Amino acid sequence: MSVGPIRRNLRDLTAWARETVIDGAPVIEKSWVRQNLARVYSKIQIVRLMNWKQAWAAQTGQPNPADASAMKVFGSELNMEAYRLMMEITNARSGLGADSPGAVLQGKIESAYRNGLILTFGGGTNEVQRDIIAMAGMGLPHYKSSS
Repeated sequence: MSVGPIRRNLRDLTAWARETVIDGAPVIEKSWVRQNLARVYSKIQIVRLMNWKQAWAAQTGQPNPADASAMKVFGSELNMEAYRLMMEITNARSGLGADSPGAVLQGKIESAYRNGLILTFGGGTNEVQRDIIAMAGMGLPHYKSSS
């Protein structure tokens, strides 16, 4: 799960929040804004660690399907959560596309949020990934169809 785009957008949004003054104060001075930024940052770090662990497992010949599935589920759902939190910061302007006057960061946050949904089913739906986690990671029985 690549976190590069989220990291770049978080960096750009943080700069925007430092530079943008609303109601007489920079946006970043609001505690809930800092909290949203910190949540996104900390979860990005988790995904980076999970990526490194998967790379190490592949390098050492110890791949784990449950870990790979957990990585996919966590990363794709983080993508949606991260952009939702970032859109809260940009407030009413969060839904403006790149060509709209007043769009924040040329509409990148809004566009990434809309396009991020595909990650929850592209590469294997998260529901199927959860089945893999249950079977391969937890040893639970798999579903057998009656046909």
